[in-house]
Amino acid sequence: MTTPEITLQQRLHQHFGAAVVTTPLTSPKRMGQRIEGIDLSQALNVDQAQLMVDLLDHFQIICFPEQHEVGFGLQDLERLANHFGAPIPHPKNYANYADFKKHKAPLMLPPKDQQTAAQCDRAFPGQLACIDDANSPAVYIVTNLVGSGPDAKEETIGGLHWHTDIEFEPTPLSTSMFYVQAVPTTRESTGGTWVAQQTRETGFYHPESAPMLMERRNVLPLNGETAYADTAAAYADLPQADREQLDGFMVRRKLRMGDPGWLIPLVYTNPRTGIQSLHSPVWASRGKNIAPVEIDGWSVEATRQFLDNLETHVLKPDYRYDHIHHPGDVTLWSNFSTLHNAPPAKRLINRPEDARLMYRISCKGEPSFELPRRDTDQWLDSNILPPYRSPEHIFKKYNSRSP
Repeated sequence: MTTPEITLQQRLHQHFGAAVVTTPLTSPKRMGQRIEGIDLSQALNVDQAQLMVDLLDHFQIICFPEQHEVGFGLQDLERLANHFGAPIPHPKNYANYADFKKHKAPLMLPPKDQQTAAQCDRAFPGQLACIDDANSPAVYIVTNLVGSGPDAKEETIGGLHWHTDIEFEPTPLSTSMFYVQAVPTTRESTGGTWVAQQTRETGFYHPESAPMLMERRNVLPLNGETAYADTAAAYADLPQADREQLDGFMVRRKLRMGDPGWLIPLVYTNPRTGIQSLHSPVWASRGKNIAPVEIDGWSVEATRQFLDNLETHVLKPDYRYDHIHHPGDVTLWSNFSTLHNAPPAKRLINRPEDARLMYRISCKGEPSFELPRRDTDQWLDSNILPPYRSPEHIFKKYNSRSP
């Protein structure tokens, strides 16, 4: 059952103090909550950690502003993440990701001076640098600093496709989170200016996607925000007969063309709350260059048309929220019940005022209210594909098991 908001508010004051203030991020209050007055640089006790998980289950997006004022760092972000699941290193942190995708080599970390953090630090020396621990394999740096600098030629890219993070695994991610260091101070939009960037020819989307669906996919904020869609509310608003039909569907997901793939349910049920949502990974990257998904027993084309109609519903304005990031924010979102999309933004910049520098950790598995975690080797082998594992890092501080 969903935890009532009044109870969550009472628990916040009980476990974090009367000074905590909450503000809805959306109106009507369907998704998102801003929570002020909590110092996340401090380790959480069991009651506080359980409350954090309950808050995310209920609100789907929670934002804790101004954490830089209390000395919050990436070790704190990693500790927080371990309460929500086991951190999953992003494969693009590795030197030979392209070879890995071609089945040619296991993933290997690059030399320190070639890692993303070092490349960011070279963009504007003395003006902007990554914070400590940015080279951790669990941390994925979201930035436009790589290749940028005073002599760089500015370049703008469109938004990405609607997706969840690291979606190409049989077991879905539970949670992702950002810690924000810098966002463009010169951004042209601050919530409200919209642009259409993607086309059917980008490879993200199928060339026969319907015009209405493409229009809704392409309604994205400019430069510095993250767009979210609420797949739980979208599912709840469907007629009962439609929900009953969808509940029985299984979808075959593939990492690469030619892979056998695996079956995942179209409708996900949160085991802690019972809330159901349309399973995010079934939509991801259904373009001409990406391995397609298939409803079990259906053709690829029939699946695409059916899911396109469903996605048109999910991306209605009623289920959308565009989050404006600010330096010092720690923002968490549920990968079970949201889709998100990156905004059109400058990919290369020649002044630090245009920098986007954010740190993301994604995790999967059951929450752990106590640390260290106690994930078993059997669970890890079954739920985290070996190329995505970095045991020497994951188990060092916050997990008691070592492979």
